[in-house]
Amino acid sequence: MNSIVDIHADDFALSEKSDRDILQLCSEGKLDSISIIPNLECFETAVAKFLSVQEESDKKILVSVHLNFMEGKCCAEKSLLPDLIDSEGFFTASWGKLFIWNYIPFMRKKIKIQLKTEILAQIKKCIAANVIDKNAIRIDSHQHPHMIPLVFEALKEAVLELENDGCKIEYIRNTQDPILLYGGKDIFSMNTIKCLILNFYSQKVKKYLVSKKLPVNYLCGVYFSGKMDSRLKKVLPKFIKKAETQERNIELLFHPGTMLRSELTSEFKKEGFNEFHLSENRKIEYNTLKEL
Repeated sequence: MNSIVDIHADDFALSEKSDRDILQLCSEGKLDSISIIPNLECFETAVAKFLSVQEESDKKILVSVHLNFMEGKCCAEKSLLPDLIDSEGFFTASWGKLFIWNYIPFMRKKIKIQLKTEILAQIKKCIAANVIDKNAIRIDSHQHPHMIPLVFEALKEAVLELENDGCKIEYIRNTQDPILLYGGKDIFSMNTIKCLILNFYSQKVKKYLVSKKLPVNYLCGVYFSGKMDSRLKKVLPKFIKKAETQERNIELLFHPGTMLRSELTSEFKKEGFNEFHLSENRKIEYNTLKEL
């Protein structure tokens, strides 16, 4: 695979079965990087298994913090996040809520403070677990809410605090999936709408990354979200050509770990997310990676 392509798996530390799929791909050298979810029950077990696999491998797998405000319990003190969680500490926030709060001035300030608090808690949890290096922190998010200006402003403030504490940021995902490269006919599909919104927000993210001298990559994995299959063979040469012209890398985003229904514990409260975790399309993405 061309060196400008980063083959990436999201949603590590989702469940034992899902993690086993991703670790198998790591062992076979199929992945360049993964994102780890800090706030689900299997986090500690997942970290131990990953570090064991990494120790035996000749290839270093890069790890990003997969910031999660969509499901599971918070990592920060519950009393500090009154608008994001329920009484048990489970997240009640959604992409839609964060999107709306972004445009409500009287909500914006207090939500940003709460988000910053949780962002710091999740990143510091990963540092304490030795699964990421405080001198090379990589960041993305579950369902890409960090692209919403309100959330990204909270992230920037968290980054500043981390840097003041001696940490260094190596990478922040810029979710920019150039849909014109696909030549698809599904102009009004949900994935197209998702791409358009995220690509619009990506312009401010790009400016920030450039100002921080951080890499600005393209992403392939939103338009094909949930079904990264053999169609990649047609579009990847176009991505590589565009990336080389713009002197960028390409992050190929996969969700190759499949949960078992029996693993849906009480922390998985949102039916839409559960359908995605159990989707047969994840097996398709796993098989695509095996053949890539």
